[in-house]
Amino acid sequence: ILDWGMTQRVPSDLQLSLLEFIANLNAEQYDRVPDDLVNLRFVPADKIGELRASGLTVAISKMLRLAAKGGGPAGAMRRMVEENKEKYAAQLSQFDDLDSPEATKERQRLFREDWQREQAADALARGGGAPAGGGGAAASSTTADLTAKIEQLQSENADVFAIPDYFVYMSRAFSTLEGIGLSSDSNYAILKECFPYLAKRLLSDDSPRARGALRTLLYGGGDELSLSRLSEVAS
Repeated sequence: ILDWGMTQRVPSDLQLSLLEFIANLNAEQYDRVPDDLVNLRFVPADKIGELRASGLTVAISKMLRLAAKGGGPAGAMRRMVEENKEKYAAQLSQFDDLDSPEATKERQRLFREDWQREQAADALARGGGAPAGGGGAAASSTTADLTAKIEQLQSENADVFAIPDYFVYMSRAFSTLEGIGLSSDSNYAILKECFPYLAKRLLSDDSPRARGALRTLLYGGGDELSLSRLSEVAS
């Protein structure tokens, strides 16, 4: 990846770890995310138990799911608001205007409660206790926004989570490219632009790890082929 004349060499093992991580997220196999974060060097292998107990998997997975759809932080926020309006429709039925200050306050309260409950449930399911918090400031690109949130996760969970050097190079390159894309298309999604490479790599790499990532992408955690994912990979 070129970034203002700098280059970053990505070793083969790390390339495969990135493919596995993307495939697991796409297939919503969130129980595999802790192992992916170890392979991607965000978490030391001896800290994986603490990661599973922290509830961070929920926070990281939701951030990436929203970011992957494009539109920058503003687009991610719009999608989250619309999702929550639909999710909490019954509780918000008392309001004539779902965008009123009162309805917005109630929707945000319901979201916070669910978020905390999901993180706690995730932590308990993995054998841990209370989950860690999370948040982040607005930014001009999804990549920059994600980087800020990941940096906050690191500061709040420094004993478990650390940002590897290669990620700094990649995030700078991607945030620059995404900023250019968003300047001409407000719905630009850099992760979608990367999908043709991902598909080509998975279809052409015969290594067992790449084969496994392809199966995860196409079948998820079960034995039923996803025709929509097959169509995306094939096209």
